[in-house]
Amino acid sequence: MNPPLDRRDCCYIAMVLVVSSIVGLSSERSPYPLRTDLMYAVEGNAVAVLQPDPTLLLTALFVIVYLLVYPALLLATYISLKHRHGRTRALDYVTTYTTVLVVSMPFFYFMPVGVTGYYLDGVEPVLYESTGPIQTFMTNVDTLEKAFPSLHAGLAGTAALYAPRGYERLSWAATGAILAATVYLGIHWLTDLVVGLALAYGCYLATPTIRAVLKRVEPQPEPVTVTDD
Repeated sequence: MNPPLDRRDCCYIAMVLVVSSIVGLSSERSPYPLRTDLMYAVEGNAVAVLQPDPTLLLTALFVIVYLLVYPALLLATYISLKHRHGRTRALDYVTTYTTVLVVSMPFFYFMPVGVTGYYLDGVEPVLYESTGPIQTFMTNVDTLEKAFPSLHAGLAGTAALYAPRGYERLSWAATGAILAATVYLGIHWLTDLVVGLALAYGCYLATPTIRAVLKRVEPQPEPVTVTDD
């Protein structure tokens, strides 16, 4: 029985993780001031209307969705695509995924936006102040300044766009739950989510062109010349 991930798959995943780390650093190293005021000017206090009063049950549910369901969706999509539709389709997914990360990086660096929980009245920063050990971890690894665009929306949306046949509804349901979690936990603005999903769709449409360009610039093996001795 073949393993779900082989060495090539691990290389692709490692590449994505490296790009993701670089994207995270773009927010951490940004010298530019927060532009959260612009986000507030666009949508006002709309997120406060959508965040219900935090409860222990809701918090536990949405933390699980945000921290566990989200990465599980991303990885499961790759594995399912590879085994149901072949490595080429899985590589299309990796290409779109990586493109979403790369396109997001200039926004994080040049126009950092803070999370809703520390800006909006009436929105609780649930993830960062009500989750015990998890809040300690999140405040240590999260800059709290890369809300726009939402990578949770962009990457979950990418996974839903590539959902293997028969899993489309489940994938979009998981994506919807992830979006709801980011609002409840006091992380993202509605604009973050809309732009994140639009970014996923735009990169999805651009992927065939990107793959064609990458294929043209790949070094081609030199032809083997057979000579008679």
